[in-house]
Amino acid sequence: KGGYARYINHSCNPNCVANIVQGKPPNEHLKRVIIVAQRDIKATEELSYDYQFPLEMNVDSRIPCNCGSRQCRGFMNWDIPEKWR
Repeated sequence: KGGYARYINHSCNPNCVANIVQGKPPNEHLKRVIIVAQRDIKATEELSYDYQFPLEMNVDSRIPCNCGSRQCRGFMNWDIPEKWR
C-alpha cells in the first residue's frame, strides 16, 4: 500500500539490478535484497532498477511508469512500449 512515490527509483533503462539472496542456515527464511550496479554510475546519478512486476493484461490494472527513459514501456507491469490512454 502507499502512493506512487514508493516506486521513485524504478526505470525501464536501469543502472542497477536487484538480487534476492537467501538467508544462511538456520535462517534460510531471512532473505535480503541486494542492489548491484550494471555499469559505472556517476557520483550524482540516482540508483535505479526495474521492479519487474508480473505482466498485467488488463490496462486498468497497469501501473503507469514515469521514468522518462527513451526505453520507457509506459507501465511498470508491461513489457513493450505502450502509452497510457
